[in-house]
Amino acid sequence: MHGHAVAAGFMARAGDLAAARREVDIVLELGAWEADRSYLWSVFVGNLTDAAVRLKDAELCARILDAFRPVTASCGVNGAVVAFAGSHAHFAGIAATSLGRHGEAQTLLEQAVAVHARLGARVWESASRDALRALAATSPSTLTGHRQVAVLRRDQRAWTVSYGSETATVPDSKGWRDLAVLLSRPDSDVHVLELTQALVQDASAGAVTDRTAIDAYRRRLVELEQDRAEAERDNDPERLHLIDDEHEALLVHLKNATGSSGRPRQLGATTAERARKAVSARIRDAIRRLEPSAPQLAAHLDRAVITGTWCRYRSQGAPSWQIRW
Repeated sequence: MHGHAVAAGFMARAGDLAAARREVDIVLELGAWEADRSYLWSVFVGNLTDAAVRLKDAELCARILDAFRPVTASCGVNGAVVAFAGSHAHFAGIAATSLGRHGEAQTLLEQAVAVHARLGARVWESASRDALRALAATSPSTLTGHRQVAVLRRDQRAWTVSYGSETATVPDSKGWRDLAVLLSRPDSDVHVLELTQALVQDASAGAVTDRTAIDAYRRRLVELEQDRAEAERDNDPERLHLIDDEHEALLVHLKNATGSSGRPRQLGATTAERARKAVSARIRDAIRRLEPSAPQLAAHLDRAVITGTWCRYRSQGAPSWQIRW
């Protein structure tokens, strides 16, 4: 069976579709490919995918996509670790493309590109990028004219997130609160001291904050006024309560930071650095904990969220987020 599946892929890529069809039929007649979980699984199912796509076998593509969905966060490597068989998301993506499931295909192929780039698998990265370009050519309006919609909603002590075909519920944490802020303000630089909402007093220097943080606080106060108007229009008392709490906290921080003169006090060098480390760690931990239940979303956030003294969510190629908190 393994040999026939690999032969089908090679024949299809060589353009001999009649021979590829014969090899595929043998695999289907043997009937064990879906149950097989040997170390060769990724290799022969990957080749079977290439054949099914080129043969335009929609039924087989659908079965292959179902087989790959549980393992799209992983890659194929043979048992002796002498051959890399690519990200499973790559094959799931080209199967989804063949079925016309463009949104799912785009998410999977972007995930594959990110994985291959991170691993330095340049040939595979090029193949995934080629598949993305082919997808755009078949349905450019889907990929460029209409952004996917993702939803992040807070329910008491948990967050529910929906992204593409994935839905996950995760416990409330500081990392997810940080992510909610960044997702709600795409392509905006957010200072880590704004995310922590609590300044660490540096006893050695009497330090509180610096000019960049003060500017961030003042910008956020303006944004909160706009958020309050929107929450009042939506008659959302829970959101109003959160806005008022944040507004009050920011005023306290700003007063402590500037003193009566309105000028920034001296900053201890360790204050922003401690905040940077804390915020970066908790955001990355939140993303890592998402991987088992929503691997595609975790991969997207891993590449789109930038952490540092200033944090940012890059929206290029990203879905349109609806945030409820």
